[in-house]
Amino acid sequence: MPQSSPQDETPVLPPDAALIQRLRTDRGLEGPLSVAKCAEMLGTYTTKPFSDRSWSAYEQGKRPIPDREFVLMALVVGATPDDVKAAGRAKANALLRQEIDRRRSPAVSGASRTTTERIDQAIAEIQALPFAPETREAMVAVLLQQVNTLLDLHKQQVQIMRHETP
Repeated sequence: MPQSSPQDETPVLPPDAALIQRLRTDRGLEGPLSVAKCAEMLGTYTTKPFSDRSWSAYEQGKRPIPDREFVLMALVVGATPDDVKAAGRAKANALLRQEIDRRRSPAVSGASRTTTERIDQAIAEIQALPFAPETREAMVAVLLQQVNTLLDLHKQQVQIMRHETP
């Protein structure tokens, strides 16, 4: 019987890094998000994103993930506050909840209450489906990614129009 060498063993990731990696790669028919795409998507959530090299180092467990960066990564891959809490990150869980609430606040975002209610209703409809929790989480992530994509397209359109204004 062959003996495995230490090189053959897969390193065990910290729970927070494993969560991010799983949500980034296990996306069903949509396929995995590349690390480069995730790093690019950070710009949706902050004006101070970090590099794809940092993302990789965090996700591979090579460096501990600071709370701010973990919350940003969670937003990109669609982790819920409960996911973050289950990964043992209580402070990041609280920060993620605050950030989600801040982004939902019509006073801060300018979004109408109807818009946020429609998004919440769509998420509730997904959560009510008779699928495995992982499937429902993936569906919510796709929905939120579609909303973010629409907003990214709008942002690009506004930038184009700014360049054409004399």
